[in-house]
Amino acid sequence: MHEVESALKLMEGYTLLLKGAPGTGKTTYAITLLQRVCNGDTKGVYISTRIDPTALYKQFPGLEEQVPRKNVIDATQSEFSEAEAQVLYEDLTSFLRSVYSVVAEENVTILIIDSWDAVSFQIGKETQSVEKLETSMLDIARKTRTHLILISEYTGEKRLDYLVDGILRLEKEQRDNRIVRKVFIDKLRGLQVPRGNYPFTLEEGKFTHFITPATELGSGRHKVIKEKELLFGNYSTGIEDLDTIVGGYPKGGFVLLEISDDSISWGYRPILFHTISDFLLNDCGVIYIPEDGSYFSSVKKLLLDYVREDMLDKNLRIPTASESETQFGREVPSVKNYLDNYFEIYKGLKKPILHVLGLTSLNIYSEDEVRETLTEVVSWARTTNDVLVGVLKPSAKLKNEICEMADVHLRFIPLNGTLNLYGVKPHTVIYNIAPLRVDAGEEKGEEGYHQLKFTPFV
Repeated sequence: MHEVESALKLMEGYTLLLKGAPGTGKTTYAITLLQRVCNGDTKGVYISTRIDPTALYKQFPGLEEQVPRKNVIDATQSEFSEAEAQVLYEDLTSFLRSVYSVVAEENVTILIIDSWDAVSFQIGKETQSVEKLETSMLDIARKTRTHLILISEYTGEKRLDYLVDGILRLEKEQRDNRIVRKVFIDKLRGLQVPRGNYPFTLEEGKFTHFITPATELGSGRHKVIKEKELLFGNYSTGIEDLDTIVGGYPKGGFVLLEISDDSISWGYRPILFHTISDFLLNDCGVIYIPEDGSYFSSVKKLLLDYVREDMLDKNLRIPTASESETQFGREVPSVKNYLDNYFEIYKGLKKPILHVLGLTSLNIYSEDEVRETLTEVVSWARTTNDVLVGVLKPSAKLKNEICEMADVHLRFIPLNGTLNLYGVKPHTVIYNIAPLRVDAGEEKGEEGYHQLKFTPFV
């Protein structure tokens, strides 16, 4: 996180306490931070009370460049250690002498002690001894200008909390029976903290936090994904990562994009627009009935970031009411007239067709009429091997029934402003969604194009 890295760059001898239950990612964060901060001749020292150095290097490939083997110190108190350096200590004095000799002799930038709880327990259970250990350890860090990271599995408040410069608290929780990880910045002396917490993942054994707000996923030219490249004969979602996750959208299927929270009510649109763009660029028709309150001109303007205007004019139809008409001055068409008009538009487009229906647009009808309309459109898509994508917002009618009808059900959730998605059908983990601009290649003179990256919470 840039706040912590800024603190380490601006100040010397910064002390940081990482707190969290087992398995929350404390060690991974500490190692990731060490690898980012240590460059060139600067090195880190890792004192471990619970992991063999060989296992550490296997878990974190590339670590040896920043932490050579002589700087991975085995403090497990094992008689069979294979580490180049080992700390055997029985009291406060022996431990402090060992640590000081390491940081004083080496060009050490960061010292990690994992775990501080084990060291405190080994030295003594008396409160006075532990307090002296804490004070002396922090004093060594500041006098030698070495950044100190202490890892603790005790999540409650202790005296040490008031002594250190910064506190990060890592948590792992369940959201709809899926893992979500968050890191909380409880304290960071000397810096302003604009955000109190970040969602993060341990994907590929690295700490990666998510910062892109749902409103800043961006847009840009879409590069078509050839249908032949997609497995199982399904249509592409227009997003390579999403195709990998759900296998594309099934022919004749009903795909439901559920917005679980109004705070991200428009944030999902880049995902939908990539799907629309892929159909348009494959010379297929798209009928798009946006959510209530959207108009043809505004939707077309947004889609022009993804595809050329001639492709929109050729293959896209948005059968909405004229913008000059107000909701109160417009007569609501019957369901029959609504469907007749819809299928008349359908006849003039090249098949297969992507149907996109903002389900709040049907709120002008009764629940029975909504049920009738949706049943008709779903049946039509299944018969013709088209695809129907429904956008379900919290205010839409018949939410439970609609969820039951879906063949693919994807749910969008906000986490501290970021946009995230998981599959209800098929069942998937939660994925963070971030922008990914891909360069087409300067040698071809082609323009770069926009894509989205889906990173799993693990």
